[in-house]
Amino acid sequence: MPRRTHTYALLPALLMLAASCSDSTTEPDVCAPRAVSLLAYTAQPIATRADSALLADKIIPAGGSIGVYAYYHDNATWSTDAARHPSFMCNQQATNIGLDEPFSYAPLKYWPNEEADKVSFIAYYPYSGGTTAEINRLGVTPCLLPTGSGMPVFRFHVNDDVRSQVDLMLSDLVADMPRSRDTDADPAAPFNDLTLTDRVRFVFRHATAKIEFRVAVDDAIRHDLAYFTLHELHLTNIYNEAQLSATYTSADGTSLLWSGYDDAHMADYSCKTTEAYLLLPQTLRDDACLELRYDLAFKSGGTAYTYDDEGNLVATEDYIYHNRVASVPLNTLLLAATAEPITAWQASHHYVYTIRLSARRIDFTGEVVDWGEYVGYSVTPEAS
Repeated sequence: MPRRTHTYALLPALLMLAASCSDSTTEPDVCAPRAVSLLAYTAQPIATRADSALLADKIIPAGGSIGVYAYYHDNATWSTDAARHPSFMCNQQATNIGLDEPFSYAPLKYWPNEEADKVSFIAYYPYSGGTTAEINRLGVTPCLLPTGSGMPVFRFHVNDDVRSQVDLMLSDLVADMPRSRDTDADPAAPFNDLTLTDRVRFVFRHATAKIEFRVAVDDAIRHDLAYFTLHELHLTNIYNEAQLSATYTSADGTSLLWSGYDDAHMADYSCKTTEAYLLLPQTLRDDACLELRYDLAFKSGGTAYTYDDEGNLVATEDYIYHNRVASVPLNTLLLAATAEPITAWQASHHYVYTIRLSARRIDFTGEVVDWGEYVGYSVTPEAS
């Protein structure tokens, strides 16, 4: 009977592949099943939302789950295995039951016992079992390609409520593991040591785009500004449902692909400058607009005044910039740094649109700021 492995407090356990000894003369220590453990870490800072909460601790939260697909290749590799069927793990749920506790999953799996055997892994977050309740809550529908093989694809719907929007993440494919088995002085004996190259490292990529809005005031009018009240802020004609898939090559790694946009799945979003919105990457339509309704007033020496349409000062006791409406196509807004238009939102990018108050008008600019490229989780074989 295989000897049990130790689970260290800082090495949460996940995913294990079944192994057995075909050689009855092999020593038990050499042939013991090798468990694969999930060690959570983040390589860059991240602020992400799932299950209506911002993940400020840079990790999958307690109670949060990932879904894992694993492909057993026998003695083939990802590039030579034409079937590529996730028979080893197919949407396997793995749940974090505590910050320093193992991830919980079933059934247990172990590494294969043949040194030439390979397994490839890919994972996503947050996990969805595909039930109606989960799809309604998360917007994530996991499925395979129509042939039943290949990388998983996901139908994803963005929730209209910002508090329920989900930061969908997909990992890079970890192909052809384990890559090394033997570091012992006797290389003829398999399974002497599992090295760091056996560690399965999931690197998650944000599949959505993060959108924020800010208000800025030009220095020239800062002293004279009485108030600016933003009553309404809307994004209009935004795609809110599409299909996420991935491709992989050894040269380029894993690439995320969004497709399946259609006019039947569009939404308008009522926004605030105090919120971040997790929306679909997309080419911005000509009728996708940023709209706002506002009050704007100035003061000078106790006398209220505003600027007319020509930019001339008009002293008055009344605030004439009351209940004003502005609308501008999103794909005409320019990056502040390069003056190039932002014609599309890309996955893993954080876009900040600034509503800038100036003497003559309200201007709009955009910028792309750091969101953090990825969140990493590593799956590590335990020592026996």
